[in-house]
Amino acid sequence: MNEKVVDMTQGSILPKMIRFALPVLLGMVFQRIYNFADVYIVGKYLGDESLAAVSIAGSGMYLLLSLMMGLTTGVSVVISQYYGAGEQKKVHETFVTSIYVALGATLLITVLGVIGAKPLLIALQTSDELMQDAWVYLVIIFAGSIGTMLYNWISAVLRSLGNSIVPLVFLIISSVLNIVLDIAFVSWIPMGVAGAALATVLAQFISGICCLLYAWKILPFLRITKDNLKMNPQIAKLILIYGVPTGLQMSIISISDMTLQAMINTYGTAMVVAYGVCIKVEGIGWQMADAIGTSLGTFVGQNVGANKYDRVKKGVRYAYLMDIVCYGVFCPLIWFFAEPIMKAFTQDPLSIRYGVEYMKIFSFFFFVGGFLTIYHNILRAAGDVKVTVLMGVSEVITRIGFTFLFSAWMGYYGLWWVSPLTWTCAAIVGAIRYYSGTWQKKALIHADS
Repeated sequence: MNEKVVDMTQGSILPKMIRFALPVLLGMVFQRIYNFADVYIVGKYLGDESLAAVSIAGSGMYLLLSLMMGLTTGVSVVISQYYGAGEQKKVHETFVTSIYVALGATLLITVLGVIGAKPLLIALQTSDELMQDAWVYLVIIFAGSIGTMLYNWISAVLRSLGNSIVPLVFLIISSVLNIVLDIAFVSWIPMGVAGAALATVLAQFISGICCLLYAWKILPFLRITKDNLKMNPQIAKLILIYGVPTGLQMSIISISDMTLQAMINTYGTAMVVAYGVCIKVEGIGWQMADAIGTSLGTFVGQNVGANKYDRVKKGVRYAYLMDIVCYGVFCPLIWFFAEPIMKAFTQDPLSIRYGVEYMKIFSFFFFVGGFLTIYHNILRAAGDVKVTVLMGVSEVITRIGFTFLFSAWMGYYGLWWVSPLTWTCAAIVGAIRYYSGTWQKKALIHADS
């Protein structure tokens, strides 16, 4: 179709997966860097209470991202399968139709998010001293969700076509811009936590606009005219068939995360600060899994569309190898540098102690988390989305159950074991489904269709 996209149905597998995954990983790292910058700047200029408020609001942000990433994953699955099947016209129709789906979803999420921000924070047992800052931050994030959706949507389109370089370039620009705006709005213009939220929203919006302009200029088959601006109801249905269960799976996981956050909030500000920093570090670990999973998902989508299932299985084995290599480096680093990492964000001895304890536990389990992400992406990209919802349900049940059981049994220390054991249970469900082979019968798009 175009030199700016990559056909992953032919040629060597591992080099293509690595070349695709590296830009995705770098993009996620830069995104994580500006998330860290957000936390660091808030903590440095506004203090631990504002830092705790932003950390609590982060749970609501994750719910927003879960819903949006679910829908954009539906777009990615459909485009990658049509691309693998050689259906260029359908690729364009999916692109146009996805605009309507994305706009509708954004409007719904924005309205519900702004209205529901306060009840959500109350459900998270947010203390009175943290409530106002957390509410302000969360409302601004939800009000600016058009920027979040725009970037995630167009990035999903480009990545489904094998282009992971362009989303990286514009994400780097966005990351640098976010840091500059953070400093400007929090330090130079004293806007408080509202400034940090506004910086995030503006940076994402600019990044999304730049990505969209690139797609229209460089990829002719995505250009829109008056004659091809019509939504295809059948494709919209396909996007929702793939996207809604994925969004549901991600959002129910985020809700279970909120249960854990709510329990942690009852232990005071020091605990909230420690968990907030650890979540950021944990997020870096997930970046590697997500990069490998995104690469695998695009690879699987294209090859399922081309009916090349043996090639899909080889790709999964290479994803295992990439997972082992990445975490063989990452996990020991987190173990040995847990204390310096905590001290970079807070000087409170209690927060440092809590954070070091959690980092040394979750660093042992990231291999399992990586495998969990692999199973999510292979099953989702192949069209077996219902089982990913089942995996999400298993995470909800185990995380909520473990939260109450372990906190009653071991106090706050038991909470550090909740997520690692939850990942393990969900990964087992995914492994059983993958090795059963049932996923090979779930694709709705094929080269012979």
